[in-house]
Amino acid sequence: TAYWTAKDCDYLCDGTNDQEEINNAIAALLASGGEIVILDGTYNITASINISKNNVSLRGNGNATVLKRMWNSSSPEGVITLTSATGCRVENLQIDGNKIEHTAVNNCGIYLSSSSNNTIIGNTCNDNNSNGIFLSSSSNDNTITSNTCDNNNSNGIYLSSSSDNTIIGNTCNNNSTDGIYLSSSNYNTITGNTC
Repeated sequence: TAYWTAKDCDYLCDGTNDQEEINNAIAALLASGGEIVILDGTYNITASINISKNNVSLRGNGNATVLKRMWNSSSPEGVITLTSATGCRVENLQIDGNKIEHTAVNNCGIYLSSSSNNTIIGNTCNDNNSNGIFLSSSSNDNTITSNTCDNNNSNGIYLSSSSDNTIIGNTCNNNSTDGIYLSSSNYNTITGNTC
């Protein structure tokens, strides 16, 4: 509410449990999907933003839209988590992993589980205590492009049992383990990245 009023938007976050309004907006989309625009500001996220339906676009205004982690995950998940989702797009958001205060090894920025044909583009996923962007069992035409994944305590981008994806034009610096790490992942295209 630092900048916006109820007249400016359909769902107004109040700085507490802001994922609730965002998840409600996703739930309100048609079954065929749609777009959620998150306006400028810092949003305090205390549980995952879950995208479990297809063809959902979640878009911010670059580093002016900050989703700040305010909890520890007991199992691998992101501030944004896609589960069995296809045709989705996560774009132009800053994910602040807040690793100084939230130190669980499961804390990721963006996490895709069993998801395909999604686009993760133009996001900043920094300071997570695990991976910036993590694909788990997510194959077939996921595109991870033009993201910045710096200062994470594990990998910038991690693919586990995830094949036939494209990782292009990302920046992954100063991560504690690797810039880009693949495990049991075949036929991926990794090109034009800076690590």
